[in-house]
Amino acid sequence: MPMESTVGTFRITQPGSSVATSLTTGEAERKQVGILDIRGQDFRLRPIPLSQVRSFVASEVSLSDYKEEELDPEDPNVDETMAEILGDRVKALIDEAREQARALREDAAEEAKRAIMGDRVPVQNYALFKPEQVLVRLKVEHSGFSTLNNQRFGSRFVGEVVSRT
Repeated sequence: MPMESTVGTFRITQPGSSVATSLTTGEAERKQVGILDIRGQDFRLRPIPLSQVRSFVASEVSLSDYKEEELDPEDPNVDETMAEILGDRVKALIDEAREQARALREDAAEEAKRAIMGDRVPVQNYALFKPEQVLVRLKVEHSGFSTLNNQRFGSRFVGEVVSRT
């Protein structure tokens, strides 16, 4: 929404991209566009939620938070245990992103109708390709632990998530 300037003679709005351009926590916010109505000296900016945006969730995990019985850095099988723990976390994030996408699609049309005032919402001529594929970012703090091979770990989720490349 537009914010009044410090001198009070104008308003500022800083629109961003309607798609996730960087995998940061701020990008996980609901995407929307705005319609600016101007009548004489009055104006309003009406937010319209986008329903065809790839769902994105971000999270962080610290391996040192796990008890030694669960994850021991000295265990010779620590890599397999880490992969299992992190894989479960990624699966949970995928489920969360899919649920968010479902909820967004359900209420975005209603919000658009309210914002555009009635049933004059244009017909949707396109749809998101493979909407079940989501964007997930898991930041892992692994101090004291070895690192997993990102390519090998990520290959477990081919078809589940969208690749950034």
